[in-house]
Amino acid sequence: MKKILALLGLTLALTTTSVVAKTAGTVNGMIITVKEADEALKVLTKGQKTWDVLPKEGKTQLIQMMSPAKLVAAKSKETLTGKEKEAALAGFWMQKKMSETKVSDEEAKAAYGKMKKMAKKAKSKKKIPEFDAVKNQIKMQLAQEKVVGKLMKNAKIKVK
Repeated sequence: MKKILALLGLTLALTTTSVVAKTAGTVNGMIITVKEADEALKVLTKGQKTWDVLPKEGKTQLIQMMSPAKLVAAKSKETLTGKEKEAALAGFWMQKKMSETKVSDEEAKAAYGKMKKMAKKAKSKKKIPEFDAVKNQIKMQLAQEKVVGKLMKNAKIKVK
């Protein structure tokens, strides 16, 4: 019986250490893992450095750089209402989907042309900016319309 318990304990100890993430640092007791640090370093150094090769002062600087994000995340979880969290999450999701949505220059130029025609038809006295000045705004608007269009295409709306 003692051998079985010892074997189970050893097995549990070996499997838990491989599952538990290594800690790079903490902020207010919240753990920043080595994996998180490596992900940040991958972006900051374009994959040139990892946590293991960083000197002590570099590690300290990195943890200090990563700390505000942890603090903000913790405070937002603590203080935002359910509706605020839902709105923030929806906004983040929309930004992500819009950044993944491709809009060509031709699509933007076509939308710009429609905008100019509508302004002319409405006899607007407001000066229409040049295409290059509004191209990115038009692309963002078109990307948003594409994302919303995809969502609405599959929506099953019922009115009671």
